[in-house]
Amino acid sequence: MERIKAMPVAELAEPNSHLWLWCTNSTLRDGYDVAAAWGFTVRAPLTWVKFQLGLGHYLRCATEHLLFATRGRAPVNFRAQPSWIQAPRQEHSRKPDEQYAVIERISDGPYLEMFARRRPPSTHSWAVWGNEIDSDITIPGYPVPSDRQVY
Repeated sequence: MERIKAMPVAELAEPNSHLWLWCTNSTLRDGYDVAAAWGFTVRAPLTWVKFQLGLGHYLRCATEHLLFATRGRAPVNFRAQPSWIQAPRQEHSRKPDEQYAVIERISDGPYLEMFARRRPPSTHSWAVWGNEIDSDITIPGYPVPSDRQVY
């Protein structure tokens, strides 16, 4: 968690910008801490209600949360978004495609998806960074496979 908090997201983001950060039920408190470490204030959680139950130690989890956070004075373009979306689960850890439409409706670009596994299915331009995709950017101190030298 400390390594994630130390990522230079504050340097990558515009002074007036939004952050959308996924958290599971068990890491919700960590999500707020990560957002704060990156210089953002969480304003509201958007809850993803899944169509089927998942695992859980105490309760069977059927939700995940997308924290909406801000810094500076970036405009909120749409203020009628409900605090939940309902979308089916797909393969392990894949987030719903519906998230991109929500983000693009509320937040101006440019857009960067960190820890990406695939290109967003969007007509908007998204940059991506992650260890399962050819990344568009590099983050010093956080190499992904395309950044590493092969000997």
